[in-house]
Amino acid sequence: MLPPLSDAFPDLIRSKFSAAVNSGSLTFTPSTEIDVAAGGLTFRVRVAPNLAQKPVPAREENAAPKPKFNPFLIPEPDLFLCELGDRYSLILNKFSIVPYHFLCITKEFEPQRAPLSEEDLSATWECLQANVESGSRLLAFYNCGELSGASQEHKHIQFIPVPHDLRLLPDVALSYGNPVSKDAIGQFPTSHPGVSFAHFILPVPKNPSTDDLVMRFSALLARTLTTLRERGQRNISFNFAMTKDWMFLAPRGQESYGGVSVNATGMVGLLLAKSEEQLDFIKNTGPLEVTARVGIPRRAEDEQQYDY
Repeated sequence: MLPPLSDAFPDLIRSKFSAAVNSGSLTFTPSTEIDVAAGGLTFRVRVAPNLAQKPVPAREENAAPKPKFNPFLIPEPDLFLCELGDRYSLILNKFSIVPYHFLCITKEFEPQRAPLSEEDLSATWECLQANVESGSRLLAFYNCGELSGASQEHKHIQFIPVPHDLRLLPDVALSYGNPVSKDAIGQFPTSHPGVSFAHFILPVPKNPSTDDLVMRFSALLARTLTTLRERGQRNISFNFAMTKDWMFLAPRGQESYGGVSVNATGMVGLLLAKSEEQLDFIKNTGPLEVTARVGIPRRAEDEQQYDY
């Protein structure tokens, strides 16, 4: 495991967030939240109309395309939080709609299309220990591949606080039946019986070793890659989400549906609407249908259980 974050990290992120907003280094977009019930789940939709109004820089006619800017190679000082081991830096998200949204980035360029490594999982676990907001737990998420909702090509794992009392899709899925003990070595990935897109979930033990994390991620990734291959998907894209209680992976078939872009947070129950029209679309179509359309259809074979 990597060395733990300092006990002062929660105070650091709160003070740096406020300072960055006040200086203009961080753009915080106000939003409202609406809960939409669907199939025994509650999807929380964050509505941020100002996101749709962001100006797009005009490109000069006949101008040669410029190399894509990588904001993670040299992070802005006002956004930099701290280092995590020799390989990672923690920074604030420059364009936030959730307070204290931060990223764990690799110091050297690594592609966002690569699966998470042993060190990535260890870093994720250490970040999840931070109590950045009272009454909340941290949700880690990673959008892998071009159809996953990723906005940057440089590897970055994201973290946002989520209210303790908000039960996300994996929380509900693990409450069905009698799931395998969190501390069991051999486990079977499970899924929510009322959701029609392929997804795989495993509980995380209370004090996991790095091997515990790698074993669970490998099991979920194997099921995810098998699903993509069997459906004939040449583009390898998936969403990863994690709390201190569970890991979740879902293969992706497209990036958006009906103009609504969906990333890992959306697949576990936190959707984003950039306009009232998008909110109406989500409510009228149903959040389960929106997520099903961007995921991979679930089949009976997905319910087969394998011991990893």
